[in-house]
Amino acid sequence: MIGLALGAMMAAGVMVALAVSALAWFVLRGLIFLVTLPFRLLFAVIALPLLLLKIVLMAVAAVVLITLLAAGGLLIALGVVVGVLIPLLPILLVVGLTFAIVRLMRRPATI
Repeated sequence: MIGLALGAMMAAGVMVALAVSALAWFVLRGLIFLVTLPFRLLFAVIALPLLLLKIVLMAVAAVVLITLLAAGGLLIALGVVVGVLIPLLPILLVVGLTFAIVRLMRRPATI
């Protein structure tokens, strides 16, 4: 019976010690936060223009990149069109010459 009472008192002591240490840790974290708050605010004020500059530079880079990608897409499309039309040039030459000969033959004879 005495052992059970001693065990209960020991568990209660451990719980109280844990509660006190948790409270001490909470107070210590609050003090650390209050001590470092001015430095955090100062660094935030210093970093704000740098963040704005980063945003502006990223926007400029995005505009340049989008322009380059659009130009590259147009060049690729032009290359595809040229690649498709180049093999058709001999056929186009034959059709053009045939058209020219037929047109010359349709002219009325003038004396």
